[in-house]
Amino acid sequence: MRFSGQTVVITGAAGVYGRELAAAFAAEGASLLLADRSEAALAAAMPECIAPARITLHEADLATDSGIDSLVAAATAAGAPDVLVNNAGVYPFIPLMEVTPAEYDRILDINTRAPFRLMQGIGCAMADAGRGAIVNVTSSAAEVIRGNGVPYGASKCALEYLTRAFAIELGPRGVRVNSARPPFAEGSALVTMPPGYAEAVVGRSLVGRGRRPGAFADAVLFLCSDAADYITGSVLDVGGGGAINRREGAATRARS
Repeated sequence: MRFSGQTVVITGAAGVYGRELAAAFAAEGASLLLADRSEAALAAAMPECIAPARITLHEADLATDSGIDSLVAAATAAGAPDVLVNNAGVYPFIPLMEVTPAEYDRILDINTRAPFRLMQGIGCAMADAGRGAIVNVTSSAAEVIRGNGVPYGASKCALEYLTRAFAIELGPRGVRVNSARPPFAEGSALVTMPPGYAEAVVGRSLVGRGRRPGAFADAVLFLCSDAADYITGSVLDVGGGGAINRREGAATRARS
């Protein structure tokens, strides 16, 4: 019950990792403000194990200023929340030379601009209260170039830069800011994976298997807990080592 009595704000809460994070924080006593584009999708996605009395669902389109402003207002209405997890993100697979200006802007708006503004608004309230933890969900795509996911990778690279900048800005006022890179997970109805993509990503894992359900939530809860009270401005990769830049066969040669 590390988060008993605390309020946790999670964006993109109807998604694969949003649901996992909500269940994990609730299991440790947190009250939740869960945001996504559709309140109906949020309600349908919530695990039954979470008591309704400790959940507030908030519909917000984070590609718009009005959606961001409404979430900041809801999150700070009763004072500063204890935790903000910027989990919302979009990751369409589009060949680099076919990305339209509208598609590029939408990806950057949701993946980078929205967390930036939420860290300004909610982070300011946290700083005024003298405490808080923020985790930005980024990706190994921040350093691994994929020709059909360049705007997504650029958005996550920028978000890790912003993580360090906000850690510097808010740290002296009691707010820690970190990034966490999740393992690969299928399950989004909005994304069509290229053939063989999932198998190729999982096959690069250095631990010989795909993700363990709950592993990413464990990492995020750690970063938000008192056990990580001296960690800020960091990136925690929970991807099984698959993003490490290496030549094929390097692991075999190292073992020999």
